[in-house]
Amino acid sequence: MSTAQTLLVHPEGGAQRVVATLEDAGCQVEHVEQATAALAKLSARQFDCLVSEHDLPGDDGLSLLSAVRETHPELPVILFTNSEQQEITTRAFENGVSRFLRKNGSASLEQLRIEVNEVTTRGAKPVNREEIEANRPTVEEISRAVQESPIGVTMSDPSLPGNPLVFVNEAWSELTGYDEEQMLGRNPRLLQGPGTDPEVVGELADAIEDEEQVTVEIRNYRSDGTPFWNELTVAPIYDNDGNLAHYVGFQNDVTDRKRTKQLAEQRAEKLAAERTVLQRIIMRVNGLLSDISRILVEENDREVIVQSVCDEVVDSENYVASWIGRTNPTDTQFELSSYSGTVEGIESKIELDSMPAAVGDAIESGTVETCTIGSETDAVLAPESVGARRLTVVPLIYQQKQYGALGVYAEGDNALDSREAQLFESIGQMIASGLNTVETARILTTSSVIELELELYDETFLLSAFAGAIDSEIEYIGLVGEKGSEIYIQVPQIGGEVEELLSLPDVESVRRISETDDGHQFAIGVSSTEPFDTLADYGASVLKIRAEPSRATISLEVPPEYDVRSILELLESEYDRIELRSKHEREGRKESFNECSTDIENRLTNRQMTALKAAHMNGYFEWPREVDGEEVAETMGITRQTFHQHLRAAEQKLVELIIEPN
Repeated sequence: MSTAQTLLVHPEGGAQRVVATLEDAGCQVEHVEQATAALAKLSARQFDCLVSEHDLPGDDGLSLLSAVRETHPELPVILFTNSEQQEITTRAFENGVSRFLRKNGSASLEQLRIEVNEVTTRGAKPVNREEIEANRPTVEEISRAVQESPIGVTMSDPSLPGNPLVFVNEAWSELTGYDEEQMLGRNPRLLQGPGTDPEVVGELADAIEDEEQVTVEIRNYRSDGTPFWNELTVAPIYDNDGNLAHYVGFQNDVTDRKRTKQLAEQRAEKLAAERTVLQRIIMRVNGLLSDISRILVEENDREVIVQSVCDEVVDSENYVASWIGRTNPTDTQFELSSYSGTVEGIESKIELDSMPAAVGDAIESGTVETCTIGSETDAVLAPESVGARRLTVVPLIYQQKQYGALGVYAEGDNALDSREAQLFESIGQMIASGLNTVETARILTTSSVIELELELYDETFLLSAFAGAIDSEIEYIGLVGEKGSEIYIQVPQIGGEVEELLSLPDVESVRRISETDDGHQFAIGVSSTEPFDTLADYGASVLKIRAEPSRATISLEVPPEYDVRSILELLESEYDRIELRSKHEREGRKESFNECSTDIENRLTNRQMTALKAAHMNGYFEWPREVDGEEVAETMGITRQTFHQHLRAAEQKLVELIIEPN
């Protein structure tokens, strides 16, 4: 036997398995992906069989079948497809398909091999038919198979008035809850109810009247009133004379499938609605973000910034009013510093208890809070007092420091929802960062400062821990941070072993810098430099620290308008006990090396500044020189040559600043 020439028309995905199956069957396979390519192959050479998928790129198997039948009416054609549409099956046989197979894994591939061998006269592996005549089922066996079928089967007689049921199987009775005695002689429309779609009923009635097969999904009701989705197929049955004898019906409960489909559709609709809302929110807030960013870049006055922010919120046309304020030191009053929009006739100082709870909650928790119209009608600045439906309160927090709160009002039912509130949380952080920058700039430029002296009682405080380890009072000199950080201290007299410092959790190294009549200087490498970093974020400068094992005296500088309470709250949250010993304003602020003027900071790079500080604190400028450049470079984690480059550049810029300040 010669090899069967088979033309396979199939998309690339999954084609290799089909090709392998046909080749195992002894076929020589030519594979193309498109119907036009298949027709070209057929015009060029002869094939024994054509196997085609229905879903083809730019075309379908039915169209290909129709074209093949016009030019090759005798060519065996097998439609091998994933499609479950009954209409495709019907049309395939109407157009002359030889075999129709639905894909179902390896079992369907094996069936394809068999069918190809059967339709080709030169199959390499002919299939032997089994003799089945003696095993054909009897009428009783067929009847039992229908009766015990897992899907509902019915028969109705159109010759009787109302086309009543004359047969129902057990599966149908279990599906509907009606037994055979209840339903025989009655029309199955009894299963219809208030939720049944009239259009589906009409489609079913038209098909029965026209003696056509029809498949519908219809909402039916069981005997106890429980609704279910019924996939119903009704087809006419004719007698030997071609006269209509019965209608056969097949019922399958597809409630779970229908429910899954409905949930998927609802989820898709919800996602589409969510996407629309998010686009609206982004469009609404985007312009506001840009305008506020511009204000924070251009302005350097706090009062101007907060008023401009309030004006921009209202000018965006999405919000009817806004304000910015902060609580007083005792947390009993809220002081409005700016407002815009429909906020009118409001005192600048308001008792916090008389305002909506969202204001106090936002300030206390540090999270965005919202209240709606009607929740607190008598509260000052409640939504209804400014003609709004919703108020969102946004805390203005940078690092751990709070700069007050922003209130925003909107009229719409959907405005200022949880997603929009999250965007305003970012806006609040941006505003607080800008206010922190303004405040920090004032620290560097103002000639008037507030000096604080604090007593800190806690053995875990870093410098107290140092003092406890070596049993001596210590004095803080400074901090240099480069590839890890080193804290520089001076010890008048060492009472214990210096090596004990290495046993402390945050200490990584200890270096002795010098020894004089005034005491000993050490550089202590640490993994954490708290609270110095956080104090710097708060805009506070450390002037002096003297530490004992259980107590430390700390001197700080902050700008005149600074909220001292926030510094105390920061330290109280970390240490056992804090006492404010003194607070006074001082004129003629003297700049230290650690605080450097703005001009110096602008001229020197971070590496150049670090090189200067490291050289100074390690005694590099002393004579005779206590350390060489290589030792200082090692503390910075750089080479000696690189250290000298940074140091010379820094020295040159300092000289230029003194000689040519402009």
